[in-house]
Amino acid sequence: MSPSHPVRPLPSVRRRVLLGLGAAAVPAAVLGLPEVADAVPAGPGAPAEPVLPLEPVDPAVTGGETVILDQVLADLAPVTDDPDGPLRRIEDVAATMIGCTWQGEAPEEVWVRGRAEDGTWSPWLEAERAFDPETGDAADGTEPSWLGGSFAVDVRASRGGEDVSGELTAHIVTTSPRKQDDGTALFTAGAGVGATGRVGVVGAISSTAGTSIGPNAPTVISRAQWGADESLVRSVSTSSSLKGVVLHHTAGANSYSQAESAQQVRGILSYHTKTLGWSDIGYNFLIDRYGQVFEARHGGMINNVVGAHALGFNTGTCGISVMGDFTSSAPPQVAIDAAMSVAAWKLLGTMRADISEKVSYTVGISGTRFPKGSTQSLPRFYAHRDVGTTACPGAAFYGRMSTMRTDLQRRIDTGWRGHFDAFRTAGGGDVLGSVKKVAHPKGSYTLTVLTKGIILSDGLKNSVAYATPFADSWKPEWGRPTSEASEVSGVTRQRFEHGTAVLQGGNVTFSTQRFSDVPPSMMFAAEIEEIAARGITTGYPDGTYRPAASINRDAMIAFIHRAKGSPSSTPPARSPFRDLTPSTMYYKEICWALDQGITTGYPDGTYRPTEPVERGAVAAFLHRCAGSPTVSTGGQRFSDVPVSHQFFREISWLVSAGITTGWPDGTFHPEAAINRDAMAAFMVRWLKATGA
Repeated sequence: MSPSHPVRPLPSVRRRVLLGLGAAAVPAAVLGLPEVADAVPAGPGAPAEPVLPLEPVDPAVTGGETVILDQVLADLAPVTDDPDGPLRRIEDVAATMIGCTWQGEAPEEVWVRGRAEDGTWSPWLEAERAFDPETGDAADGTEPSWLGGSFAVDVRASRGGEDVSGELTAHIVTTSPRKQDDGTALFTAGAGVGATGRVGVVGAISSTAGTSIGPNAPTVISRAQWGADESLVRSVSTSSSLKGVVLHHTAGANSYSQAESAQQVRGILSYHTKTLGWSDIGYNFLIDRYGQVFEARHGGMINNVVGAHALGFNTGTCGISVMGDFTSSAPPQVAIDAAMSVAAWKLLGTMRADISEKVSYTVGISGTRFPKGSTQSLPRFYAHRDVGTTACPGAAFYGRMSTMRTDLQRRIDTGWRGHFDAFRTAGGGDVLGSVKKVAHPKGSYTLTVLTKGIILSDGLKNSVAYATPFADSWKPEWGRPTSEASEVSGVTRQRFEHGTAVLQGGNVTFSTQRFSDVPPSMMFAAEIEEIAARGITTGYPDGTYRPAASINRDAMIAFIHRAKGSPSSTPPARSPFRDLTPSTMYYKEICWALDQGITTGYPDGTYRPTEPVERGAVAAFLHRCAGSPTVSTGGQRFSDVPVSHQFFREISWLVSAGITTGWPDGTFHPEAAINRDAMAAFMVRWLKATGA
């Protein structure tokens, strides 16, 4: 370790370097919202600089490549004659960013600066300590600082007023431009939907997973477009709900060009994954001072991806960070508009339409502004400094929070609210749960996925919310739900327009056959399909037919009535049966059957509608409905249907008409309840025999 040297405080502006995820840039004028004056004015608009091809800092590093050189600072002699105090100088490098790591006790301060090609030094930048996005623990290193093209780098570090720069390893990050970074090819505008809900207001861009952004979404530069190296990242987690949006700044240098923004993002990704060993960038969105919005952390922009941007408040929040330091002046208005556009899209899309609404957080970690274990109430939109021991997003930017909240609420109020209105109409979160995926195109539909349901619309029209346990599995080819889900014996089913979804043992299957429990190979499957096609049966609301279930006496008459074309009739106001009332299901059909002589009921004046109908009674019903044709009995046909049997003649007619063959053992089982599959076979053969 090198000898220590006293270090005097630096007079330069303190700059906090953090990672962030950005929001899309949509000017307020596009969204139909007036600008709002503020006590702290926004910075000037983004400079109108010419779009020029970028030259790489290092000719050996090109095409968007990022290279990191590790330099153990103890191997370099300290510079002791600098007026700002002792430092370590790394000469003959080609750097655009720098970060530092250490082992053991952390330094109290780390400062960096770069020397440009013309020999001028940048202001000192204080590198903020990094926090592990997976654990929330302080990392043994800093965040990377953007320097721009630098050919020498100075590092200062102190602890207790003494120089400890020799304990650090500097990581010289050399980024390079791509042709796509020149400001002309980053955006691929598509059929986006702006906050007004009008197609074409802003562009919609597909993320690397092929997920298009939907209604109210701003234009975003996807990870594929800014050149993310996906081989560097690991899996991330998602949350089942979004509680709020957190605003940040990266606190890096403001002197970057529009074309250099993508380089910064690529450099951050490389440093975080290669040097610090993290899974990805910490923030969900990054916004540059020109209003460009970058998809930062992977996992899908429509999801509630858990980031690493606000210690103790990462789960259930979306981190939006504007690239630069906004301690003395607020960002350009175009960048503020972009941040508010992203925030409005995420909040309205997750049904958080009131940004003043308070939500509770339980603080599960030390190091925040609040005691560990405490419960805190926060609004839907707040700044990093509201929960962390930091000045982020800078005093000037934070001074505009009140105006930004007003603007944000206006954007939410004037955005496309088709799915939000459907959500409320259906009963809100009590019925549908919380939003897991905001509205996005899915086939010909626009889909919102919730924990207990889905919301579907045809583009931006016909928005309807449905409770369903199949929300995560739903596919456009299923169509809309046509029934509620039901569970029988541990199997959950729900009928959709084009089939039935079945959940059994944790596995979801979807059957496009008419009834999920009637496969084509089943005996009488064709007959069941035919009576369904004729409108004689609709099956159960869960998409089943239940072929092995018995059929009741009332339903049997209803089937016959439908098979006859549902003839019109006027049932009597006074019921002809003691156990029926005019409000009884199938009352009209049963009265019609009585009037036609198809049924007579029981001698005690009852009909017993919910009793299973016996096979012998079905024979009688069908025979009478056919006009009671004469039949030559030809003697006993079945061993259990003697000539003296009540329905001997009717059962004999079924045999002669080819409607039944009985059982292989020569029996008919006249007193047995008829199952629904056999009933279908009887009905189809009866229709054929009678020419219907």
